[in-house]
Amino acid sequence: MVQEQYQIAKEKLDHAAILLEMAGIDSWLVLTREGSDPSMPLLFGIRSFHTAAIFINRDGRHKVISTVSDKGNYEGTGLFSEVIPYYASLDEVFVQELAKLAPQKLALNISAHDHLCDGLTLGLYLWLEDLLGKERLQAIEVSSEAILKELRSVKSPTEIACIQQAVDYTIEIYEEVFSQIVCGMTEIEIGELFVEGMKKRSLSNGLGNPHDPPLVCTVRNGLAHRKPGAHKTIPGDIVIIDFSLKYKDYVSDIARTAYLLKPGETEAPEDIRRAFQTAIEAITTAIDFIRPGVKGYEVDAAARQVIEMAGYPTIRHSTGHQVGRETHDGGTTLGPRRTPPRPAVEGIVQVGEIYAIEPTVIQDDGLPCILVEENVLITDQGARILSKRQTELVTIASES
Repeated sequence: MVQEQYQIAKEKLDHAAILLEMAGIDSWLVLTREGSDPSMPLLFGIRSFHTAAIFINRDGRHKVISTVSDKGNYEGTGLFSEVIPYYASLDEVFVQELAKLAPQKLALNISAHDHLCDGLTLGLYLWLEDLLGKERLQAIEVSSEAILKELRSVKSPTEIACIQQAVDYTIEIYEEVFSQIVCGMTEIEIGELFVEGMKKRSLSNGLGNPHDPPLVCTVRNGLAHRKPGAHKTIPGDIVIIDFSLKYKDYVSDIARTAYLLKPGETEAPEDIRRAFQTAIEAITTAIDFIRPGVKGYEVDAAARQVIEMAGYPTIRHSTGHQVGRETHDGGTTLGPRRTPPRPAVEGIVQVGEIYAIEPTVIQDDGLPCILVEENVLITDQGARILSKRQTELVTIASES
């Protein structure tokens, strides 16, 4: 596990040096204390306990200034050409190292739009400003947002392998759970089957606490981002499950819909089957459309049109989002254009990104709702489906 973290970090830092060169940025400074910057696990695979200054340099020779007690943690990664210790105060050592680097452009983790790129705390920024002077800092500082977004979004080979394994386990647990669900179970009891599946495999939930259940909703009792309730399932229920699973710090995000047959039924009623097929068609449209170079809102529009043309209300959320270390991993989002413009949906789809695709049929007043969600990897040829697609409504017989 630790070795994989450092391998991913090496892949990210190699990519970072290329991006810095392309952007004409000399150095990228990550200031962190007590793990305050969310980019730390992604870029370095470690958590720094004390204040540290990490310089990612365009020449590939990366350096870190850390406390003596943290020094061994950084050296152990093998990622840095030099680990410089400080004792009582970081100030003097930092100023000396910055003078050696003499950057004309210094990237900082500041962003007005993306919390995952906004890891520099106000306190540390003010410290930097006081140390260098406001005018000098403003003359050289630039945002690292574009670089950090690409590093988070474009998955390295090791990351792709981890996410694929998370997806494989997710599908395995779904198949296991669907074989155990019986009519009369509560949402909570269905959720516990997933928890048992995670524990049996020594895995954890990708969203929330390690052994939280997934979202389990009977449509009759309201479709929302909520915990499973004590509602008992009855014949005729539509059950929606949205499950994110974590494997070696990388997650899946896959949703499935099932129908509990009424006595005498061999398939779901026509209105439920039509809603299901509409959602599947919208997913297929999004998967067929998405490719390198298109914008997030364009993918959303293609899928959204399928839902609307079938006569259903428009999707209340985005058609899709990126997955990686987080279930919602930042970067380009497959969502609708709005006013004022949203940078995330204007983003361009790139090779190496992984998306959850989930155009959804949502209706009120107990009318059929369908949520199916698949994970895809963007390649030169388009989308490669990582999950085993749900193309048929799961039906569960009621006890006679």
